[in-house]
Parts: sequence; structure tokens; C-alpha cells
Amino acid sequence: MDMNLLHLQYFYVVAQERGFTNASKRLRIQQPAISRMVKLLEDDLGFKLFEKVGRHVQVTKQGMEVFEYCQRIFGTVEELQQSLGRISGESKGPLLVAAAEPIATHYLPALIKDLLVQSPLVHPQIFSGPASMLFTQIKNGEIELGMFFHTPDIPDELTLFKTKDIRFHVVIRKDLRRKKEVLETFIGSREIDDTSTRRFPTLEKLRQDWPNAKIKISSNNITAHRQMVLEGLGVAVLPDFIVGQDIKEGLLSDIYPHEHLSFKMKFIKRKTATLSSAAMALTK
Repeated sequence: MDMNLLHLQYFYVVAQERGFTNASKRLRIQQPAISRMVKLLEDDLGFKLFEKVGRHVQVTKQGMEVFEYCQRIFGTVEELQQSLGRISGESKGPLLVAAAEPIATHYLPALIKDLLVQSPLVHPQIFSGPASMLFTQIKNGEIELGMFFHTPDIPDELTLFKTKDIRFHVVIRKDLRRKKEVLETFIGSREIDDTSTRRFPTLEKLRQDWPNAKIKISSNNITAHRQMVLEGLGVAVLPDFIVGQDIKEGLLSDIYPHEHLSFKMKFIKRKTATLSSAAMALTK
């Protein structure tokens, strides 16, 4: 059997994308060409790789065995490319990173700027969205590194390989610092991100000084939390990289300025993947 690796790659992408249309967009190759290559692979193998289910295609039982081999083959190729980059001492090419919205918006840009000074041939590509969706892309090898605060159940194929303490502040609009009804309104997020959450340490701390404090507004968008605090809607716990400048400029006030509050930023990758030096630079 004379198997063509390019045919395997096309099959692999179609299986990941669950359809020829999305695979065509990702590969930037016309759909008929991809269909033809997959058909040639099926002819070589002697069995069907896909069956049609509604608008999508589903990998057959035999096709799934081929897919699992493809994961190992192309995962190894990816690791080789990354290792060669480290050996040559030069980082270059795409750097695909998934990040929670506040990290992508407020934390990564400064790191990317520094990275490009050291490695101008790197092409950073930043993806943001629901963690569960991004986990799938990391698992499929479409994204190299994930950066999150809240992580739902992590698939077995992925690993939380590192954490980093990020300073947070419990903030209120400065001119409302003594307004009781604002101090008693906590803007929450974890009860949306994870409905099984039962304890809210920051809220419990707030209640030591204001016993009637409770969650009255919720959003899982931390950038929106900042804007709501600036509008005088309540109190929120926010990372220094979002509100540090607001505190310095006197727009917001840290309710507990002498306490060092931190939460962990979590770094996620595939268990079998070796990170490129460019990706590792973002975890320092």
C-alpha cells in the first residue's frame, strides 16, 4: 500500500472540522480537491472513512482508528518543528494561543510586544472564546497554548502544566467609597462560569465589614465588571492588569489596599505536546 501523507492530512483536517466546507476554509484549498484526496485515501485503504450525518460528516469506526494514528503522526511532526526551532535558537512561524477574554485584551498585548522584539519572525495568532470550545482546538492541535483563570473540566488529553499568581484588587469607584448600598452590591462571575460554585471567598471577606453584601449583578466578562464599577453599580474583584492604572489615576479605590489578593492564571497544553520557545516565553 503506497499511502500519501498529504491525503492523510486532508482526512485529518476534515475529521477535526466535521465537514469538507470548514476543512476547505482552514486549508485554503477548494472543496472538490479535498474530496478527491480523501476518496483516493479511501481507495488505498479499502474502506470508507466518513459517513454523512445531516449537514456534517462523521468518522466511521475504521476511520476513527486512522484518525487516532493521524493524531500521533501530526502531533509528532508538530513537536519536531518546535524542537528544530529551539535547536536553531530562532523562534519563527505561527504562535497560536487561546486566552480568556480579559487575558487576550489586557494582558497578552504587552507580552506579545516584548516577544516580537526578541523574535520578529514569530506570527502570533490569539483566539478568545468559551473555554470548552478552545479546549477542543487545543486538543486537536489547532492551538498550542491556553491561558485561563476559570477552567471547566479539563479533557484527559490536556494538562494544566503551570500556574502564575496574578494580583487582584477589590475595587469600588473612588467617590463612592463610603456609600453603603454600593459597598453591599457585589458583581459576581463564578456563579455563571461554574454553577456548582458554592463559596465566594471575596464576598465572604466583604461581608465581614458589610454583613448585607451579596451578589446583585453577574457577568462572566471581567472587562464588563470594570465598566460596571466605573458606573457606580457595585464592587468587583479585578486583576491588576485591568484596574491598576485606574487605581493610580484615582478613578477606582482598592477596598483592601494593604492586602495582597491573588488568583492563579492557568496554562493549558496537550499532554503530548512540547511547547515552542515562543509559547514558553508567554508563561514566564
